[in-house]
Amino acid sequence: MPHKVHRTEHSITVAAAPEAVFGLVERAEDWPHVFPPSLHVEYLERSGDEERLRIWATANGEVKSWTSRRELDRAGLRIRFRQEVSQAPVAAMGGEWIVEALPDGGSRVRLLHDFRAVDDLERNVTWILEAIERNSAAELAALESAALRAGTDEAPHTFEDSVRIDAPAEDVRAFLRDAGRWQERLPHVARVLLKEDTPDVQHLEMDTRAPDGSTHTTASVRICLPDGRIAYKQSQTPALMSVHTGEWTVRETPSGCVAVSRHTVVVNAAAVTAVLGATATTADARTFIQDALGGNSTITMRHAKAYAEGRAGTEPVPPDVYASLQQFYARQMRLLDEGEGDAWAATFAEDGVFDQSTFTEPLRGRTTIAAAVRERPDAPPGTVRRHWLGLPAAWRFPDGSVRTAYDALVVATATGAAPVIRLSTSCRDVLVQDGDGWLVSHRYVGHDGP
Repeated sequence: MPHKVHRTEHSITVAAAPEAVFGLVERAEDWPHVFPPSLHVEYLERSGDEERLRIWATANGEVKSWTSRRELDRAGLRIRFRQEVSQAPVAAMGGEWIVEALPDGGSRVRLLHDFRAVDDLERNVTWILEAIERNSAAELAALESAALRAGTDEAPHTFEDSVRIDAPAEDVRAFLRDAGRWQERLPHVARVLLKEDTPDVQHLEMDTRAPDGSTHTTASVRICLPDGRIAYKQSQTPALMSVHTGEWTVRETPSGCVAVSRHTVVVNAAAVTAVLGATATTADARTFIQDALGGNSTITMRHAKAYAEGRAGTEPVPPDVYASLQQFYARQMRLLDEGEGDAWAATFAEDGVFDQSTFTEPLRGRTTIAAAVRERPDAPPGTVRRHWLGLPAAWRFPDGSVRTAYDALVVATATGAAPVIRLSTSCRDVLVQDGDGWLVSHRYVGHDGP
């Protein structure tokens, strides 16, 4: 006998344009900082008006995850959704978002659900109805708030910090995932409690020290994703924030990895003056929050760097090797300054990579690098360009390669004029031995400023 289908409807009137309200519902990646129950959303497939999503959210205090398909009717301002795989006690669930235009320019939002309960048990039906009631009410109220704060200083604010690390990404990811040990590893963490009752879903409670010595308690749900990312949402935030979501990402690079911490916050405008003083503004609160969160994240990533690089077994190169590196760089820079592009490119390995922060894609292979150098614009007539390279720091890695880090300047001097610094950069190389000399396996040049 087929299980009974239950139906519900919830609605709210919002003093915002229908298209703006619809956009908030359409952008599923933004749900965690719009809807209180939403923890994280991943797009699995996107094609035209059809989408497939993996969703993590709370329901009656429990973390649930499911896969849904959505059909977007942008012209009609409707979105139909259907769970592909539901979690007990839900046997099946679907529904529809409908946004209707009102004569005064506002919107009426209707949220429809239909569901079947596992085994048609009354307790399962009751549990689902309670979850729908709680979540729908919270989502519709939050949708109204999000629509009203759009375009103001109370809109979500996203920022990120990063740290380059000369070690395998897997060790950095392990440090970030094992947050239960942060109390012993991080100076700003006074207390930590980590539970992972469901694989890859962590509940983290933490006391964090502020620069003035005070502590504040936060609680988060962390979703550990298959590719090593950790997405999280705070369920207990400091007074100055009403929403805080974030993500830890560790990107592989040929010379190690880059750890990135991204935060999205919504300022709690009602608490600004109480926390920061009578003259403080929401913009001041944004700056304060970014400094505090960014500072703590950077400290965490620097400790992850020390941990991972220590495990990598790196060691400073001996004096004779360091002298050979200096000779290599002196020759390489001279070739570039004298316009010997092919000879300069020959200091790269056959499969070498040259990357810059201004590149869309790195240059791969000695032949491609040589061609790019030949196409480089000449200096204006009467102008000489010189490359100055600061003393490199150098470490030997277990695979035999040497990693270096150094600063470099490009100085332009026109006839009769004072030298001008044309470019300031920070560089990182992976060098491999070539007989008694060296070749660049991978070079990354980061430009300072815009």
